[in-house]
Amino acid sequence: MGRPDGVKVRDLPTYRQMMPFFLRTKQEALITWGSDVNADPGLEFAERMSEEYGIKVTYFHLVLHSIFKSFYAFPEVNRFTKGGRIWQRNGIWFSFSVKKEMSTKGSISIMKREFKPDFTLLDTIKVARQDITRARKKDHKDEGEKEAAGYLWFPAFLIKIGYPFYKFMDEYGLFTRKYMEREVMYASAFIANVGSIGLSPPYHHLYEVGTINQFVVMGKISPKPVVENGEVVVRNVCPMTVSIDERATDGYYYYKALEYFRDQMEYPEKLLEPAERIDK
Repeated sequence: MGRPDGVKVRDLPTYRQMMPFFLRTKQEALITWGSDVNADPGLEFAERMSEEYGIKVTYFHLVLHSIFKSFYAFPEVNRFTKGGRIWQRNGIWFSFSVKKEMSTKGSISIMKREFKPDFTLLDTIKVARQDITRARKKDHKDEGEKEAAGYLWFPAFLIKIGYPFYKFMDEYGLFTRKYMEREVMYASAFIANVGSIGLSPPYHHLYEVGTINQFVVMGKISPKPVVENGEVVVRNVCPMTVSIDERATDGYYYYKALEYFRDQMEYPEKLLEPAERIDK
């Protein structure tokens, strides 16, 4: 059986074909990575780009574009596991959360966006600004909110009875392409910027529903002592964590993609270059 959101990967080693059967859930296959990224070059670059583009460029915009370029450069990280098989996703899609107001009562809206192969840094900045502005409108309801509101019309016992049917549809890709394209849980990665509310990044779990294979969390940028060339210096660093379903591809491949991401962030002029395939 095929799926509207991906193509079955057939040229896999035997052990990787078997992994979905003995690592049956994302939580069983979960690995995490955390590191501090030198933020000084990116902060300076964002300030320069703000003057050049005439719009506010934030560090989050750079992170978003760097993640996109990493997914394009190393396409195996854009795979997911469903129905005992590994699939190559059609397109690069990101879901990200936006807090409507900076208060304890402020709700969170989730936006989803496809990133086309020809996206430039300016394209990423423009669509991110548009999505964030729309998400923060008081009357805006994202697709997840609308869907949940529909389910909550039913009594709790009916929701519990119906959930296994929903999970079966999810597992075997029986939803329509249109549904999967608008549903926020069907994406390449979920990206959260908790630094915007002054927090350190947690190691986030992966959702069993949907096909999100990676959860990326960006924390608060702050000064920190680091060792450079044998000397201790103070740099602004951005702590980041990534939670990954390892069934998609091997750890060394993920490592190369993560190092590519770091290189883009610490030498941000590279973000102006077109996205290109590194793994061909």
